[in-house]
Amino acid sequence: MGLTIHYSFNLESASIDQAREKIIALRNLALQLAFAQVNELTEISTEGCHVDNDNGDDPHISMKIRAFKPIEIDTGNYCFTNPTYIIGFNTFPGQGCEPAVFGLACYSEITAVNNWSWMTFCKTQYASNPDYGGLENFFRCHLTIVRLLDEAQKLGILREVYDEGYYWNNRNLEELTDTIHKHNTLIAAFTGKVKDYFEELGIENTKASIFNYSNFEYLEAEGNSSSNSE
Repeated sequence: MGLTIHYSFNLESASIDQAREKIIALRNLALQLAFAQVNELTEISTEGCHVDNDNGDDPHISMKIRAFKPIEIDTGNYCFTNPTYIIGFNTFPGQGCEPAVFGLACYSEITAVNNWSWMTFCKTQYASNPDYGGLENFFRCHLTIVRLLDEAQKLGILREVYDEGYYWNNRNLEELTDTIHKHNTLIAAFTGKVKDYFEELGIENTKASIFNYSNFEYLEAEGNSSSNSE
């Protein structure tokens, strides 16, 4: 739960070398942007792409999970398939933000040329925590991801972006400011009610990222007020 930017990549009929060149170029651009951290390029093949539930120290676990490809097996029901090859890199946009993983993966037997894709998301909302820098930190995280997606588009690998903050399509900071504030107030109101409900049942220590905001009670009150006025 929280404002998220979703994105997908696609590269058809390309060799491993060609796919690698695209991701190396994208990572080189990421190093020039305001990411707090850009990790090394990761390349994994065959069974190495699979998640090992018994290996809690796997340094590539987040990339492998993000590389799962959903396949619809029935209306509304999905299963996930493992890739056969992954080329990607992990980034940390900034405090409060989820890691953002960028890459290309193949899901069939590797041949001279292959079809590559990538579909994932990054939740940026909680970078707006006042203790992390508030709106300034949120803007840096969210807009840095957007800038890298712009570069992915120039490289010809971007397929689709869905930005819950609407910035990708509109490039309007005022609208993004309004949207993140609405998300914070609505989630504060909702999670506050959930917390109260569980406490009535005797369940303590309900956790949510929005509870870490120093202005949580203000956001909760505003969210409740907005909900009651509708």
